[in-house]
Amino acid sequence: MRRASLLAALTAALLLGLAALPAGASARPCPTPQKLSFARTTGSSVGVLRWRGPAGAARFRVLLGPRVVGQTPRHAVHVRVRLGRAYRFTVIPLGGGCRAERRIRVRYRPPGPPRHLTLRGGERGLRLSWRRARRGDGPLAGYRLLRDGAVVGQTRRTRWKLSAAANRRYRFRVVAVDTRGHVSRPSNAVRIAVGHAPPTVPKGVQAMAVSDTAIGVAWHPSKARSGRIAGYRVLRDGVVVKQVRGTSLVLGNLAASSDYRVSVVAVDTLGAKSAPSAEVSARTQDPVPTSGHAHAFLLASTDQSFADFRAHYRQIAVVYPTYYDCRSSDLALVGQDDPLVTRWAQARKVLVLPRINCQGTTKVHTILTDPALRQRWLDQLAALPAQHGFDGLSLDFEAGPASDRDALSTFVEQLAARLHAAGRRLTVAVSAKTRDNVTHPRSGIYDYPRLAQAADWVFVMAWGLHWSTSSPGPQDDATWATAVADYVASLPQPQRYVYGTNLYAMDWPDGGGADHEGTAYQYGEMMPLLASFGATGALDPSADNFHASYVDRAGATHNAWYPDATTSGRRIALANSRGFGGVGFWRLGLEDQRLWNDPRLAPGVPW
Repeated sequence: MRRASLLAALTAALLLGLAALPAGASARPCPTPQKLSFARTTGSSVGVLRWRGPAGAARFRVLLGPRVVGQTPRHAVHVRVRLGRAYRFTVIPLGGGCRAERRIRVRYRPPGPPRHLTLRGGERGLRLSWRRARRGDGPLAGYRLLRDGAVVGQTRRTRWKLSAAANRRYRFRVVAVDTRGHVSRPSNAVRIAVGHAPPTVPKGVQAMAVSDTAIGVAWHPSKARSGRIAGYRVLRDGVVVKQVRGTSLVLGNLAASSDYRVSVVAVDTLGAKSAPSAEVSARTQDPVPTSGHAHAFLLASTDQSFADFRAHYRQIAVVYPTYYDCRSSDLALVGQDDPLVTRWAQARKVLVLPRINCQGTTKVHTILTDPALRQRWLDQLAALPAQHGFDGLSLDFEAGPASDRDALSTFVEQLAARLHAAGRRLTVAVSAKTRDNVTHPRSGIYDYPRLAQAADWVFVMAWGLHWSTSSPGPQDDATWATAVADYVASLPQPQRYVYGTNLYAMDWPDGGGADHEGTAYQYGEMMPLLASFGATGALDPSADNFHASYVDRAGATHNAWYPDATTSGRRIALANSRGFGGVGFWRLGLEDQRLWNDPRLAPGVPW
């Protein structure tokens, strides 16, 4: 049969087969897609198309796009494709059934990456070698060498020789490339530092104390054997703390009275390091001890308060960090020591008496009158200073009922006796009063003379005439403050009392009261707040406090009262003139810093 006749016969047979399909069979896709896959051998443009079912189909017709490429009773057929192109494959069962379709991209396969790249040599020359890459779809043309990411040449061999500059660092990789320009993934990377010797070890390292927080370090210069000296790294206790160009350094921010080990490493411009020098030791100086006499509360919940204490510690004799409270649910003593604050203060001879805070009529009454609970508190408080190295305690029981006056006094006497036996001290914080009213709901519980006889200090909190839910007004009206001081001066042993004054402001909206609660601010917070509303304070002469008013952005009218360094200075003078044993502050933080310029607070000045 001729070639043309054979082609005509095949075409007629295909058309006859299509005509034999049930109506719509060739156009209806399978409701459940059948698995259709195409696989080929690398380097070949002929692959095998495979599919599933349906069972009982006599023959299958295969289309590549719109073109029929085969017909077979099997579930596979060989198909020739062009690499890098996407095709729509369709399989139609003849005699009934649904067609399967899938779009498949026949990806071009580049060569595999060269393997096991190795590097030998040095300044006189480098030798690289690797194993052959697996070919991809195209014939392998060769290998490209990459130095620090840039192509330096191409070869058909699996080795390369090249020169190397002295004092350089190199990073090499190799890629395979085929005749069509397709590139493999890179090989593993190899690195080398050529012809480089590190600097000599620094000699003559010396370290000495400069202050209680700093050590000075000096050494002889190192010699560069390649490159140039870039600097020196100084290690404190084995850890790098700084790199400098010179041959000396002052290490600051250190703990006082502490030993440190120091060594030095030289570094050149190419990053090579010498071995560490021999370690030398130095001890920071003991800090300058306080020679002040002020008492001050320190708010342990903010770093701001501790920072203020560090700035003025030489004017402070006793610090009261707010470490402990009574828990409302079960009246347990809760809280913890902050060793950083405690040890820092004690290293400077400032006495640390943490505040024991418990406020509320029911809470104070229960602790003082429940025998088991009272004994537990006495035992825990007596043990605290020894557990944490405190110099004593500051007892701040407030708002207790006047009927518990004797119970509080005996509690203080028992606690003071146990603390004194262990060489510790006790301060008792008391509400201020101008006379002894034994039924007063706030101050009646405090028997001043009896407490002063037992405790080392009685801290008179000479503030609180107005509070957050009261109407606006000063914390310590001048007339009232003078009457408080005069009352204490009339008592035995006035030197056992500390006159406590407030350093904070109160700001009430819309007249204050329970429905318009005021907010406490530090002086350093109050001044920017007033300035933001264009307000300024004015001294009220009768109250000897500053007063300011403003309208906030919500339309509320505010009244603020606050002290400054001048009004606080007059409280200090009042306490001094009445024979108090000292003056105290609530609290350290953002108070008017001019306060510390008061000559009566200067270090070493007798009170």
